[in-house]
Amino acid sequence: MFNSLPRIATALTLAAFLTACQGTDAAKVLNPNLKSGIDEKTQSAVVQGTCPTLSLREGTAYFTKYAKGGDGDASKVIHQASISDTTRQCRISGSDIVMTVQASGRVVAGPAGGPGTVELPLRVVVRSNEATLYSNLQKTTVDLPSGDPTAQFLFTNDAVTFPASQAGNVKVWVGFDPGPYDTP
Repeated sequence: MFNSLPRIATALTLAAFLTACQGTDAAKVLNPNLKSGIDEKTQSAVVQGTCPTLSLREGTAYFTKYAKGGDGDASKVIHQASISDTTRQCRISGSDIVMTVQASGRVVAGPAGGPGTVELPLRVVVRSNEATLYSNLQKTTVDLPSGDPTAQFLFTNDAVTFPASQAGNVKVWVGFDPGPYDTP
């Protein structure tokens, strides 16, 4: 009987540990050392723990728009855009994380382009394992001035929402996506 006592104690300790990890309060999961998920000074929800990293998927950092029938022909480039930096911020809303995703970059007119308004298609995707938790494709407009048709852009999506319980195992991407716009 005394030989099984260490095994029972180990099993009870493990059970208590696993029970503690099953909490459903998003604020406590994401902020284990915080008494509540509210910053006392600002009275806003905070995420000190897991705000998933933001990545660029290979092949989505650049976008080139060609004149009709000119795909791949450098002389038919209307404009080219590139993402140079990304950032994110998370906050708690109930049992969800709401993430603000930003991407900045530059647009340059090509030989077949010039000054005017350019539309850039940017998509934000949140995936957990093989499941897509969030996907949104938006058009961002950029004005290319005359004289020097280059411009910087800042894309912001402040409505990226997914369950807080998934925060530790999600991947978040932002990048150019030519569409179509009715696909997840």
